[in-house]
Amino acid sequence: MLAHLPSSQSHPPKLGKAWWIISIFLSAFALNQCTSSPPRPELPPSQSDLGAIGRDNLCQTKSTTQSMSSTAGFQEALWGGGTEYYQHSRSPNDQHEWLMFNEDGILVGAVTVYTHGLSLDSYPLLRQTLSQLPPSKEFFFNSSQLLRERDPDSAILYRTGEATTTHQYVIRKRKNQDDQLVMAIFLLDPYERLFEGQHQRFLSYMDAEVPPVSGSSQTSEPKGSSTDEFLGLQQFARGELSLFGSCGTKHPDIALEAYRQAIRLGLPENGHHAEALHRMGLAQKSLGKFDEAKNSIEQALSLQPYSATMLNSYGTVLIELKQLQQAIHAYEQALALQPDYAHARFNLAEAFELVNPKRAVQEYETFLILVEGNPQESSKAQLAKQKIESIQKGHR
Repeated sequence: MLAHLPSSQSHPPKLGKAWWIISIFLSAFALNQCTSSPPRPELPPSQSDLGAIGRDNLCQTKSTTQSMSSTAGFQEALWGGGTEYYQHSRSPNDQHEWLMFNEDGILVGAVTVYTHGLSLDSYPLLRQTLSQLPPSKEFFFNSSQLLRERDPDSAILYRTGEATTTHQYVIRKRKNQDDQLVMAIFLLDPYERLFEGQHQRFLSYMDAEVPPVSGSSQTSEPKGSSTDEFLGLQQFARGELSLFGSCGTKHPDIALEAYRQAIRLGLPENGHHAEALHRMGLAQKSLGKFDEAKNSIEQALSLQPYSATMLNSYGTVLIELKQLQQAIHAYEQALALQPDYAHARFNLAEAFELVNPKRAVQEYETFLILVEGNPQESSKAQLAKQKIESIQKGHR
C-alpha cells in the first residue's frame, strides 16, 4: 500500500508541462486556445541514458512492434478497449514490463519496474536530469512499517517530458543506502490521466511472482472510476491523440468517432462531457462540417457558458459560416472573460479587418503587447505587424 508523506502534494503539476507548460491535457482536459495543436514551449530537462522500453518507441504500431519481436515472451490481456502486454524478465535486472496499445494499435504507454531497484551510478545523464527536477510526489512504499515503528522505504516521483510525451521516474530512498530507480513510465500526453493512481498497481510487482490477471481491464482503471468511465477516458485520449497529431499526423475523422464514443460511454464529470463536445466541434470543423461543428460547440457552451476557449472556437466556426457579427460577439465574450487571451485577440482583430479597420489595428497592437517576448508567437506576431502596416497604408 502506498502511503503519502504528510508534506507531499497529491497531484502537483508536471515540471515543464507544469512549470514550463502550465496545465496540459489538460490539467487533463484544459482546452487549447486555438483549433490547432498547442504551441511547444521551452521544455524541462528530459535527457536520459536509460534504455527503458517505451521512451523511443511510443507511437509505434502494434504490428511494427511485433515484427521487431519486441513483444516476444509477453502475455497479452485487454486494457479497456486496447491491449496490454506484460512480461517478467529475470535478466539482466529482473524487471517487469508493460506495453499499452490503444484501440488503433498505437503504443501509448510503457512501464518498467525494476524488481530489486536499479543503481543510477551507470546512468549519469538520467541522474543529472533528475537533479534538475523538483519532486512531484513523495510517498511510503508500505505504511504498515510506520505502525511497527520501523523506518519505511520512501519514494519520490519525478515527472518530466518532451513535446508530446510524459516521463515519470520513481526513486526509492533507503536509510544509509544509495537511491535506486524502481520504476520508469513513458506515456503519450493524452493518456497520462489513465495512469493516475496506478503506481501502486505496478510497484506491487516488485515482490510479485504472479502475472497480471488475463483479460481484466479493471486493474488498469484509475482509482474510483467505473469500467464505462475508464473506457470513456480512453476514447477521449484517443480523440486528443488523433485531433492534435501527437504521433505526427492528425486524424480528425478518428477523433470525431472517439469523442462520440467517449460521450456515449460517459465521462467522470460534467465538465469532461462539455470538453468532449467542444473537441467534437473542432474535429468537425477540421472536416469542413461547419454546421455540425457549430451545433456541437453550442452544446458544449450550454454546459460551460463561461469558457473563453470554447467561445473562441465558436467564433472561428461562425467565421467559416460567414456569420461575422456573431463571431465578433463570441470573441468579445471570450476576451471579457480572459482579457489576456492572445489567440482570441488575434482572431478578433482579423474579424474587424472587414468592418472596422481602425479597431482591427488596435486589436493587433494589443495582441503584440500580449505576446511580446514569446518565441512561440513570433510568426503570428510578424503577421500582425504586416497586417497593421497594410491597413495603415490602405487608409493614407
